[in-house]
Amino acid sequence: MKKIYVLGFRGTGFANPEYAAEPALIRAGHIGIAFEDAPTLILGFHPTDNEIGRVGGEDAAIEWLKENKSLEGTLQADYSIFVRAYTLSQAGARTDVWQMVIEVSEEEYEDIRSLATRWYTEGTPFTYAFPMRGQVSAQDRDNCATFPRRLGLPIPEPSGQLTKYIAEMEKLAERWSPRERQSDDAGSDSPS
Repeated sequence: MKKIYVLGFRGTGFANPEYAAEPALIRAGHIGIAFEDAPTLILGFHPTDNEIGRVGGEDAAIEWLKENKSLEGTLQADYSIFVRAYTLSQAGARTDVWQMVIEVSEEEYEDIRSLATRWYTEGTPFTYAFPMRGQVSAQDRDNCATFPRRLGLPIPEPSGQLTKYIAEMEKLAERWSPRERQSDDAGSDSPS
């Protein structure tokens, strides 16, 4: 059996001025996946820089998404975001990073890893949107929390709402620390 990791953290929120200068992913919270062969290449699904720029920057993109509009998103290398969330959690922020392990056969692992790597390296676009309150996420759009289903991975909570998702994840996961990964390919943002 091979291991695929699903990592996630609850964001700091958008109302606290202490975190106003943090990237939107830190404020919103984030989910990513990694593979045992390259655990520091954490792939997260979110809007591209071009799309964020097209609507006027990070803050404008957040408002755009809150209005139930969508943006083009891709899988992106997000190890540094998870390290930042961990660092903030050590200083008292609510950004504890959780890691859930999914064991799959070697064949499934290679299929999932190959597909994720291709989507990442080719910048394959998908529709990114915030979940609509009180609804299960639509099948034609995803956020970071629901995107793993496109790879055939189970997700702990189907709405994509990170408050609910992380609460469920905590029941199935362990706390993550970047120190656990430093001996394995530390800081790598390229696929193996």
